[in-house]
Amino acid sequence: MEKIKIGVIANTHGLKGTLKVKSFTDFKDQRYKKGNTLYIYFKDEYIKVTVKQFRSVKTVEHIDFEEFNHINEVEKFKGSDLFMTDDQKHDLPDDEFYFDELIGMEVYSDKLEGLVVEVRELPQGEMLVVNRENKKQALIPFLKHFVKGVDKENKKIYIHEVEGLL
Repeated sequence: MEKIKIGVIANTHGLKGTLKVKSFTDFKDQRYKKGNTLYIYFKDEYIKVTVKQFRSVKTVEHIDFEEFNHINEVEKFKGSDLFMTDDQKHDLPDDEFYFDELIGMEVYSDKLEGLVVEVRELPQGEMLVVNRENKKQALIPFLKHFVKGVDKENKKIYIHEVEGLL
C-alpha cells in the first residue's frame, strides 16, 4: 500500500507522550480520528501507531497514540514524518484534488508545457511546480484564473495563456 505524508512531528508536549504535529491535511478530524492507524517514518521504517486522541492547538495538532504513554518513548520521533495509507482517502468533489493526484499530470496551454512534479502550499494558495522541456521550472497558481480544467482520467491540466505565466 502506498503511504501519503500528512504531517511532520514538530515536538513533544507534556510528559504523557503527546506529540505536536505540523499537519499537511485539510481533513484533520478524519485523519486523526480515534482508532485510526497512522505510520511514523523513523530510521527508514514505518512504525504503525493508533490514534488515542487529538486536538488542534493554534497551528499544530496535539496527538496521543495508544502505543506511547511517556515523553521518553516519543522524544526520538521529533522531525519524523507522519503518514497514512492511500486506502484511507475519501472521495472528493469533482473540483477538488489530492496533491498526489496532480503530481505527474501533463500541463497544456495550446501545446504541452510540461509535467507537474510538486504541489507547494503557500500562504496565497497552492502552486503547481511544472518541469518544462529545456527550460526552468514554472510555478503556476492552482486557481481558476490560471487553470481552465483538470482531466483526472487522462492526467492532464489545461491552463489559460496568461502573459508572463510561463
